[in-house]
Amino acid sequence: MVYKDYIERVVEMGGHLYGKEEGRAIAARLLQHFCGISAYEHLVEPYGAIAPEHIGELESAAQQIAAARPLQYILGYQEFLGLKISVEEGVLIPRPETEELVSWVLSQIATRNGQAATLRILDAACGSGCIAAALKCNLPQSQIFACDLSPKALEVTARNLSSLHYSSSAPDSSSAPDSLSAPNVFSYDLLKSPEGFPVGDLDIIVSNPPYVKESERAQMRSNVLDYEPSEALFVPEEDPLLFYRALERLASAYLKPGGAIFMEINENLAVETAAIFEEAGYTAVEIKRDIFGKARMVTGRLLCN
Repeated sequence: MVYKDYIERVVEMGGHLYGKEEGRAIAARLLQHFCGISAYEHLVEPYGAIAPEHIGELESAAQQIAAARPLQYILGYQEFLGLKISVEEGVLIPRPETEELVSWVLSQIATRNGQAATLRILDAACGSGCIAAALKCNLPQSQIFACDLSPKALEVTARNLSSLHYSSSAPDSSSAPDSLSAPNVFSYDLLKSPEGFPVGDLDIIVSNPPYVKESERAQMRSNVLDYEPSEALFVPEEDPLLFYRALERLASAYLKPGGAIFMEINENLAVETAAIFEEAGYTAVEIKRDIFGKARMVTGRLLCN
């Protein structure tokens, strides 16, 4: 089998779910991962032969694509702000909008605190730990905490934070720290009363909690619905903002005066989400749009004493 044949096979097998261009991109990623070829080798040498020892794993990957298993679960990772974040069933796959959230947090820290800031930051509902990992890499002098209720999420987060991987395309990979101490990772149910939370005096809370309404389920593809954890995605139709109210309670109890919270949100509930923090007396409440113009992030700052 040659590269061209394999790409056509993946496009055909995944055609019920992906368009031709997306299918080609997926096939190219699989060839790079399993065969170790460069990003463009399949274009320069479309009739390049696939080594026999790779045929079996490539065929298995194609079958998984046909079954709508996400590419990231097949590869075992997702790139996130220059990091290779380990992912597997049971944790949400990091999305580009979460990269935008972290980039926004970092830009606000640089503006307000300076590049050498030493902060205490919590990644609440951490999932894979992509937020905590990116923050730790960019702010190695800060103390990062991560919490989630899912044992699988805590396991994957701890793994990502104890062994961070840099992709060759990372803009700052040459200057990245050789070793980064893993932050505190612990189990916590955001929906419980915040009393007894194990850390306090936080400068910043960052969170990408569940926010997809049940009525929006029909808009999602089977590769998400059949494989990614529903508890990390969906909220009750009758109470879609329950996690944001919980985050406000947590932030009000454990942020330092003047501390900030940054959250990814449902674009259809941006005003309502911001109102939770405005009504709680937060200042500098802001709704931020993503690169597509969708209202996808909210921040607020706890009023100073």
